[in-house]
Amino acid sequence: MTPDPRYAALLGDWSGDEELFPTAWTAAGRARGALTVEPGPDGILIDYVELQDSGHLLAHAVIVGTGFWWFDSYGFVPETPGSAVWDDDTLVLDRRSARGRTIMQLRRDGERLEVALDTAVPADADPAPLVRGTYAKQDA
Repeated sequence: MTPDPRYAALLGDWSGDEELFPTAWTAAGRARGALTVEPGPDGILIDYVELQDSGHLLAHAVIVGTGFWWFDSYGFVPETPGSAVWDDDTLVLDRRSARGRTIMQLRRDGERLEVALDTAVPADADPAPLVRGTYAKQDA
């Protein structure tokens, strides 16, 4: 299969500021985030780093066709793939587990990459904001 051409707009190295919303496990705050988005087989690969005063998060995402897998330094291994679908020019990554649901939206806005991450606990609850990030493309 040929990857969706809309992935091309997301490719590159991105860094920027993030707003973190409070959850049952984390406090609200600010962070710096960096994403590297590269072509993958029938999709893309994302490497992500979040840096904040209290520590960091490292993650790797694999998007293939309509499947989505997320691995991070919290150590949870996906039991089943999430979904990867396009809503116009926004890539929507949606995954569910016994711990809840996470929805990540990535959208190119001119020279910026906008990322919205929402979570729901339990999975059938209404999603609430977790992270909002705006990233600038970095020179290669």
